[in-house]
Amino acid sequence: MSHTQRLMRQTSARHFVAALGGRFHIALLACAGLYLAALLAARLLGLIPDRFAPWTLALIPCAALLVALALARRAPAKSIAQLIDTRTGGKELFLTAALLGEAPGEFAPIVVGQAEERAEKIRAAQVVPFRWQRGARDLVLALALLFAALQFLPQLDPFKKTAQRKKAAQIEQQLEEAKKVTALRSAELAASSERQSEQVKLALQQLDKTFKDAKPQDREANLKKLGEEQKEIGELWRKVSNDSKAALAKAAQSFGATDMKKVEQWKKELKQGDVSALKKELGDLRDQLRKIAEMSDSAEKRAALEKAMQQVGDLAQAMKQEMNSPQVAAALDRALQQLDAAKLGDVAKEAAQAALESLQLTEQELQQLGQAIKDGQALEDALKNLQMAKQLAGQGKLDGEGLKGAAGMADFEKLFKEKMAGLGEGQPGEGQPGGGPADGPGIGDGSKRPEDETAKSGFKTEKDISQISGGKMLLEWKTKEVGDTGGRSEKYRENVQRVKQGVSEAIQQEQVPPGYHEAIKKYFDSLPEKPVEKPSGEPAR
Repeated sequence: MSHTQRLMRQTSARHFVAALGGRFHIALLACAGLYLAALLAARLLGLIPDRFAPWTLALIPCAALLVALALARRAPAKSIAQLIDTRTGGKELFLTAALLGEAPGEFAPIVVGQAEERAEKIRAAQVVPFRWQRGARDLVLALALLFAALQFLPQLDPFKKTAQRKKAAQIEQQLEEAKKVTALRSAELAASSERQSEQVKLALQQLDKTFKDAKPQDREANLKKLGEEQKEIGELWRKVSNDSKAALAKAAQSFGATDMKKVEQWKKELKQGDVSALKKELGDLRDQLRKIAEMSDSAEKRAALEKAMQQVGDLAQAMKQEMNSPQVAAALDRALQQLDAAKLGDVAKEAAQAALESLQLTEQELQQLGQAIKDGQALEDALKNLQMAKQLAGQGKLDGEGLKGAAGMADFEKLFKEKMAGLGEGQPGEGQPGGGPADGPGIGDGSKRPEDETAKSGFKTEKDISQISGGKMLLEWKTKEVGDTGGRSEKYRENVQRVKQGVSEAIQQEQVPPGYHEAIKKYFDSLPEKPVEKPSGEPAR
């Protein structure tokens, strides 16, 4: 390689590095300016989220380097030759040498020789020196200024944009948590509902087998087996009923603007475990929400959203208070909160989707409620049949051979009633102590027994002579001291707490009818924690 070519190549390389450094310097100042503008917009105006941290300062030189590399280009050989001539006073010697390949002439050897002789004495650093001090100074100053701004600029929010973003972030987090709860509850329902129905099915099948395997002569064995079945089915009935039937018997008065005829129809169907009407209502609500989600932001959309929220709120209130279904009410409450979040444009789409999922879960909850009512009714019928079967077994009249044709609890009930009617007894608890119905035949013919009024007896009319006046006082003790008011108050509080606890336990164990729960709780909650002193100084009550 000749001296001229080496000089040209080295000069070209240094020129490229110098140009790259110059572009990096300019890009660095531009990126620092943009960073500062964004920081001011976030801190002083609150127009954009404040995501600025000290480590983000490292992004400025990285971004500037990428911009410089994207814009950097190597200069052509003619430009490098001109640069060498300009910086060394070559009077276009190197430019002529660079162009000889394009326009050869008879003076070419002379020009090339002179260029070689001159190139041997020139260094590339003389042509393109590196001056990096100013760029390094600007880099340090820019980063120091931005670091100080990060540390000391206050957070202002004149347009309330930061508060809106914080609220949207909180709502978005709540939506994510609610979606997780909805998904977990949905999976739990799918498993628990199937498991519970299977338990009821197996219990009724076992009872069916017990009835049909009974033998009249095995009286004690029949009673023992029926007692075990009654205990198991009773526990299962308490598990699945959860007071839903008692709540359905109340009058629906809290549905707000909901059509009362529609409510009565819902209640009538729910008593039979049918939730198809309520599922249809929820399906209509879901279709309405899908249409609202597709609408553009306008007054019409907001009005439709308010109407949907009113419908969901009325239904949630009814399911919570009148239908006594906290699970369904909880799902509807989540849907209501998500609909409220749908008013915010930042999370409107996510909130609408979450509300649809909550309504879908509500349908699953209703389906389980309906199945629980059906299972509870089947178990209740089984318990009634068990009572009649135990009466028959106690008299040695329970014969499984006569029950082979029974295909369910309704058939068993019919057969048991026929057997008990043949014995002159009705269902337990319907009438007189013998068990017969109040308006049906009892034991005996009911005629008046003969009596002889003239017969003498040893009866004597006498009066006991008792002392009704005060007796003699044996001892009287008088003393002057202060009564134990504090001890009496403490004992009173303990007694009140004991009574309240006993009432709560009685309610929880279903010893009190559901209709009296609220009144009883309200009365005992109103009891004072301290004994009330009479104004006249008489002892406290």
